[in-house]
Amino acid sequence: MNLSAIDVNLVIALDALLQERSVTLAARRVGLSQPAMSHALTRLRELFSDPLLIRVGRQMALTSRAEAMTPQVTAIVHDLAGLFGETTPAFDPATSDRAFRIAATEYVELVLLPRLNAALAQGGPRLALHLLPLDGRAVDALRSGEIDLAIGVFPQESLPSDLRRAPLFDDRFAGLARMSHPTARGHVDLQTYAALPHVVVPRRGAHDGVADDLIAARGIARHEAMTVPHVFLVPHAITASDLVATVATRLGRAFSSLVPLRSFDLPFELPPIEIAMAWNSRTEGDPARAWLRAVVTDTAPSPREAGRRKRA
Repeated sequence: MNLSAIDVNLVIALDALLQERSVTLAARRVGLSQPAMSHALTRLRELFSDPLLIRVGRQMALTSRAEAMTPQVTAIVHDLAGLFGETTPAFDPATSDRAFRIAATEYVELVLLPRLNAALAQGGPRLALHLLPLDGRAVDALRSGEIDLAIGVFPQESLPSDLRRAPLFDDRFAGLARMSHPTARGHVDLQTYAALPHVVVPRRGAHDGVADDLIAARGIARHEAMTVPHVFLVPHAITASDLVATVATRLGRAFSSLVPLRSFDLPFELPPIEIAMAWNSRTEGDPARAWLRAVVTDTAPSPREAGRRKRA
């Protein structure tokens, strides 16, 4: 395609149409007449060979292609505004209906989500939060604008230069067993730990299985008696059996609030993990995303909370 033949104003119109899903509202958003926006939509449909907006009942809906291109178009318009010195509009969470998209591990969802949800509800009653699994697509999703933020274990050296990172909190590992477990009481030596039947969550992506990797690096072979597809099944697997698990301490405390479990010290030292958030440097000037990062930082567990271990 000859890019010189494309009117940049069509990109602005496209962004408005994707956001508003209405010719009338899109025209009002960018200061065009309704006929002018209808003409822009016709040209866009020809360029993309796609209807983009289709009528579903009494509403207009995006086609699958329009849905897929929305994050990229939003990012392009933001870049154009920055390039030509347009002032980024202020963000008022109290009146905004912005939908934030965050990719996170299951651990982060369980530990951080209740606090974050409460903070978002207090800051903006019309705001929405969409959580996605943190997987190997996180970097591409941040770059394209598909997600606003990723939260998980992100060593600085693992991120490309166009992504930014900020630490949130640290955590350590401990063993977890049912309250009346016959062996997981007091000190557990290495031989006993290795022989215990363990429940393990198999690795599914680059941000899973941190404890398993650290244990394997020490040459410790455990009896992996059960695997479960996600971490939320761990407490139910161990509460009525002799199975044990090795989990981050905050995750163990969350599980212990649901079912009667007890933690025990591991017979070896594992380095702490650092939970961090990552975002696209291109979006740093966006007031809405900056507000979201501040809220996530404010709701992260404090170091003082890390020292509180629940023991039976």
